[in-house]
Amino acid sequence: MRLRRLDLIRYGKFTDRTIEFGPKPDSGPDLHIVFGLNEAGKSTALSGYLDLLFGIEERSRYNFLHEYSAMRIGGVLEFGGEEHTFSRTKQRNNSLLNAMGQPVSELAIAAHLAGLSRDAYGTMFSLDDETLEAGGKSILESRGDLGKLLFTASAGLGHASDTLSALEAEADGLYRKQAHGTELALLKKRLAELKSRKDAIDTLASTFETLEAERLDAAEKYDRSITERSVLSARLDTIAKYLRAVPILADIRRKVARLAELPDIASPPRTWTGSVAEMIDEDASLRTRLSANVDEVERVTMKIASVEVDEVILAISERVRGLADRKVRYISAGLDLPSRRTELQILDNAMATCLAALGRSSEPEPAALILPAAIAGAVRNMVEQRSGIATSVRVARDEAAAALDALQTARERVGEERAVPEPARARLTSALSKARGSGHLKEIKMAREAEDESGIRWETAVHRMHPWSGDAQALAKISVPTARQIGAWKTRSAELGTSRAVLSERLAEYQANHELLSARLDALRGSVT
Repeated sequence: MRLRRLDLIRYGKFTDRTIEFGPKPDSGPDLHIVFGLNEAGKSTALSGYLDLLFGIEERSRYNFLHEYSAMRIGGVLEFGGEEHTFSRTKQRNNSLLNAMGQPVSELAIAAHLAGLSRDAYGTMFSLDDETLEAGGKSILESRGDLGKLLFTASAGLGHASDTLSALEAEADGLYRKQAHGTELALLKKRLAELKSRKDAIDTLASTFETLEAERLDAAEKYDRSITERSVLSARLDTIAKYLRAVPILADIRRKVARLAELPDIASPPRTWTGSVAEMIDEDASLRTRLSANVDEVERVTMKIASVEVDEVILAISERVRGLADRKVRYISAGLDLPSRRTELQILDNAMATCLAALGRSSEPEPAALILPAAIAGAVRNMVEQRSGIATSVRVARDEAAAALDALQTARERVGEERAVPEPARARLTSALSKARGSGHLKEIKMAREAEDESGIRWETAVHRMHPWSGDAQALAKISVPTARQIGAWKTRSAELGTSRAVLSERLAEYQANHELLSARLDALRGSVT
């Protein structure tokens, strides 16, 4: 692992600072010396690098300029010759982000640290004067991971630290001060509960004898009540049967009285003989079909009873149904993605055309070209003023050209025509005065200005109808939709917008899952290699 670049975005006294170490040289040493005066930020940069690898500490002392919620560091790390961009924020979960700002697993970095903790990594690779002195003391006192390792190796007790750790863990499991989950604390809690239950059920012998006598008396009364209840239940059942038979008896008596009032019925005619035979055959057929249906029901019942119930499948049946629904939604989203991509391509082409028209085809951020509202209003006013000025200039040029033509014609005719009589000259002078006094030139100017404004409005309206293109005749041929069609289109547009939002969320979720799984796969591959 190699540090290519360290970004101190908001950390300590740094804001948007970057330390660039450059690419790894092809040959020679890859050593960089960071030089600075006291309090220049060398230790802050070293701590920022450790926080990028292992996370910003809970009680970080580098928040004197930026709040915890605003602290952020980043950098570019090289794993196996490949560059990976990461950034770290101050939060408990999902603090490690990739270049897209999406949370990634800690394995993306931890897989390349060979299982080293922050303290071990700092002891081995982040040494300074204080850590060297503290490391020497820890080696002498056999404290810390490295100190214990060197001490046990020098003493020939390679397995003593493991045995001591196991004994410490076992002791902590039995008893730990102010801990509630140890074995001894649980036993003490159980003993207190048993003592409480014992005190609750404990009673005197005399009280027990009285309670026992009351219990026997209550049991005798209960048995006697049960016997009486059985007798009463039998009597109630008999009375209920008699009550249910009373309406039936009254109905029978009423029917007997009606039968007695009716005359004797003659024998049925002989023609009924064939019908009776058909009814008998139909009855036999129905009985046969009924028997077959009963057999089929019994067979199906036995088959159902013989089926083995898979509890695991039943437990996840709802999830399976949900997966089927998600599969349908996923397939529909996949079918809709080409059309969405086509629409995106159309929009990109339109944007490229606009940028080419502006002469900014290589603009990386087209949004930066959007003018503020105040500037856009001023430009629009200037365009309108320019349109009026251009119209005035064109009208003036046309009038000047017409005047020059008229002057040239008049000069040519002066030498050709005879002298104009006085009455005709007076009439011409009067007509010329009326023509000069009339406002036809002003009206022509206003008409041309109105024509130019109408042309600008027409071009603006046609531009709004993009991607449709055509002239006024083509637009006139288009049939105007009804209010019902417009309502249906709006409803369909709202549904498509909702579907697009759902598909966008799913696509973002799938991309995040894909990136997370890719990071895990890379981490697993790195750990295997």
